[in-house]
Amino acid sequence: MRFLSTLFILLLTASLPFAQTPDPAVEKQKFVLLNNGATVGMVIKSVIKADTKRLSLTEQQVPKARQIITDATVKFNEGVRKLKASGMNQKKLRGLAVDVETGKLLAYKTILTPQQYSILLAQHKKLYPESKV
Repeated sequence: MRFLSTLFILLLTASLPFAQTPDPAVEKQKFVLLNNGATVGMVIKSVIKADTKRLSLTEQQVPKARQIITDATVKFNEGVRKLKASGMNQKKLRGLAVDVETGKLLAYKTILTPQQYSILLAQHKKLYPESKV
């Protein structure tokens, strides 16, 4: 369970940035891996809070980070739904997580300072050594 929680938090911080505002309906969707009724919006809030503390995000970085996290969360949520339909196993879930987290890391690079990015990159390499970053 701890692995999935860590994986989940890290997955929520990755995706490609888009200039659109998050759709409120998307944030109200239930997250497919959680059994406690958490919504995507609840997950996004917790990840933003953790990233703000861990990376010391500035006020200008928070909206961009929120969009990156929203996109990563939606991508992961949709990927898990597809995996459930086609037969999910630990290896496929891990592959999805690595893919989403790597995308998030690359998207974060555009908004973070080199010092913030190095913190994020070190954590990413520690959790996903198979990632090609």
